[in-house]
Amino acid sequence: LWRPPDFGIIKLNFDASFIQEKKLATTAVLARDYKGEVVGAETYLFEDVVNAFVAEARACERALIFASMMCFRRLAVEGDSLSLDMLFDEVTYNFVPRVVNDAAHILALEGRRRRVYGSWVNGVPDSMRIVVMKDRLTW
Repeated sequence: LWRPPDFGIIKLNFDASFIQEKKLATTAVLARDYKGEVVGAETYLFEDVVNAFVAEARACERALIFASMMCFRRLAVEGDSLSLDMLFDEVTYNFVPRVVNDAAHILALEGRRRRVYGSWVNGVPDSMRIVVMKDRLTW
């Protein structure tokens, strides 16, 4: 049974409809308040989606983007994708100043410079290596 969020919190329910043959996904977000009243909703179309997991992940992403556009500040997010839920044991999000997040920022700049997808398991681009070493010295 669906339950409303606590007072002051907006509950976002998200889902995706995926058509494998066409690689199309339509995502949906429904925002409700503590009385269960709809305070916003959205559907969004994605092309070139490789599988249902990615479709559900994009639906979750759209839920957060929608909440931001609507200026919702306190959220509860729900979806029926067990694969998303089971993927991680725990997720936390913390804001950190840019100086603390410098290594990730440098990597984003490197990706923009290269204009290509990249993934690193053993080692990182040279542009990041110095920043990562500085991070390790401050522990």
